[in-house]
Amino acid sequence: MAGTGQSPDLKFQQDRVMAVDEWHDRWKEGRIGFHQQDVHKLLEKHLDTVVNGRKGVRFLFPLCGKAIDMKWLADMGHTVVGVEISEIAIQHFFSEQNLTYTEELVPAIPGAKLFKSSDGKITLYQCNLYDFSKYSLH
Repeated sequence: MAGTGQSPDLKFQQDRVMAVDEWHDRWKEGRIGFHQQDVHKLLEKHLDTVVNGRKGVRFLFPLCGKAIDMKWLADMGHTVVGVEISEIAIQHFFSEQNLTYTEELVPAIPGAKLFKSSDGKITLYQCNLYDFSKYSLH
């Protein structure tokens, strides 16, 4: 787009909302170019500021996918709560990070599952973020 500094592709994406089925399809088909292979550089750079000397900080990862940042933080002694609608993403996370986990239903959120690492440091909810928000506020 002339003068806006945005490419035509970004302009198209600007007001776009992805349907849940499309998100599931992307994970099924492996179209996850957004997934990063490394810990986010800004998280690495500013972690000391965020943690501010505290131990066992609890981090929330909305739309967590299979972000390796979650294991990185857990390995430092922090705890992680993630929310992801794709069960495939969650299963890939635990598999790729070589973590054993338990799986259970979350009765308070219809259709939701809870995946928890055996050491209890990583808890991932497989549900819609909006449903999780309603659940977590009660």
